Amino acid sequence: MKRQRIDKCPHCNSDWGVFVKMDLINVPKNLNFDGTDAYNGEMYDNAEKIIEKPTVYCQKCGKAICRWDTFCASNDIIPF
Repeated sequence: MKRQRIDKCPHCNSDWGVFVKMDLINVPKNLNFDGTDAYNGEMYDNAEKIIEKPTVYCQKCGKAICRWDTFCASNDIIPF
């Protein structure tokens, strides 16, 4: 049986969208000698590993909605 589609936040009723949290390993952040940010446009290109957290959060209220695999199954999304 197919799960009910998740198309809004059950907490705040927002339809803005969702986000997942990830840990990026070996991401260089460029700084100027005075400590200010330098150009970091390609900082994620050399990331060696991305660890995806299994929880989906609401973009508006930030509260947890469900697990990533549940969200993908409910909305016919192929996980990345």
